[in-house]
Parts: sequence; structure tokens; C-alpha cells
Amino acid sequence: MAPPNPNTDTANQKSVRPTRGRADSTRTGIVQAATTLFSERGFEGVSVRDIEKAANVHRGLVAYHFDGKESLWKLVADEAFSMMREELMLRQDVMQDMSPRVRLAFIIRFYVRFFSQHPEISRLMSQEARQGSWRIEYLVSKHIKPASLLLKDRVAEALGLDQQAFIHWYYIMVSASSTIFTFAPECELLFGVDSRDEDQVKAHADMLVNMMLGTQVTD
Repeated sequence: MAPPNPNTDTANQKSVRPTRGRADSTRTGIVQAATTLFSERGFEGVSVRDIEKAANVHRGLVAYHFDGKESLWKLVADEAFSMMREELMLRQDVMQDMSPRVRLAFIIRFYVRFFSQHPEISRLMSQEARQGSWRIEYLVSKHIKPASLLLKDRVAEALGLDQQAFIHWYYIMVSASSTIFTFAPECELLFGVDSRDEDQVKAHADMLVNMMLGTQVTD
């Protein structure tokens, strides 16, 4: 058997790398386009072809890369909530040394800042939480319920709220931490400010912390 030709091997590697790079780029573009469309129109309001057109890719590539719209939607949801979870986990070491109330204030500020940077996630939730479907069941069982149980423990520890009180605290906090950014175009027309400006984000976080904890909590 002849020894491998190093020149041929190098040429093969060079030909494979761009192909893999293009495939990764195509997948990323499809996911980004799908995230925007699903958050704006909902699952039922978006076709596979809509996604392919928005991503500027050839017909059939959604099925090729993701096995269809349902699988792609699940991936979009998984990536969105995984990003939130991972960013919060990066702050766990800092939170360990905080008192319960300061820790809860920190978590509220995290939600505000995260939704200011990723309003598409709250828009996606708004699309799905209004109706019973396999999608909201998927979101609740895989992502939302585990996160809410952890938050419930933090709230009980800091504020002593029971289950019934936490239900209302939870929805007030989640809605208030995201709506101003989800409604950014309205906010700009109504008040002439960009709600995602750093000063606005900080002011919103400060006010929400004081409202949800009942007294002022310093950073």
C-alpha cells in the first residue's frame, strides 16, 4: 500500500473545512431567522419556507439540518433558555456570599438586564403562554418549571412568601422585568426614550427591585 500523500491529505482537509464552516454558518443563520420569526409571529404563523427566505438559504435546508419546523422550534427554545441559565450560573459564586434579600435583588436585576438584551425571548414566551399546546407544555416542563422552583426557594428565603403569594409575585416580576423591552418601539413613541439604553435599564432594575422587595436594597 502506498504511503499517504501529504499534499493530497492537506488538500482534502482544506476542502472539508470550508464545507463544514458553510454548514455551521447555514445552521446559525437558520436558527437566528427562526428565533426572530417565531417570536414575532408564533409557531403557527411561520412556515418553513418563511424561515428559509429570512435566512436566505435554499429550499429544503431546514429539513436537512433540523428535521423540520417542530425540531427547529425546540432548538430555538432550548438555546434561548440555556443561554439564560448559563449566564445566571456564571454568577453563582458571587451570589453565595450575599444575604437572602440582596441575592434576590441581584436575581431581579439579572432578569431585567437579560431581557433588555434578549427581548425576543419574552416575545417568544408571549406567543406560546397564551394557549394550550405541545409547545408551552415543552417550555414549562423542560425550562420554566425547574427555574421557577429555584426562584420560589429564593423568594421564600428572602421574603417568607408561601405558594399562593409566590404565584402573584412571580408573574408580576417576570412581566415587569421584560415588558418595557418587549414594547421598546411603543416606549420610544410614547416617551421618546430607548428602553434598552443603559441608564433606562438600570433605572428600571432599581425600581423593580424596590417594588418587589418592599424596601430599598442597595447593590
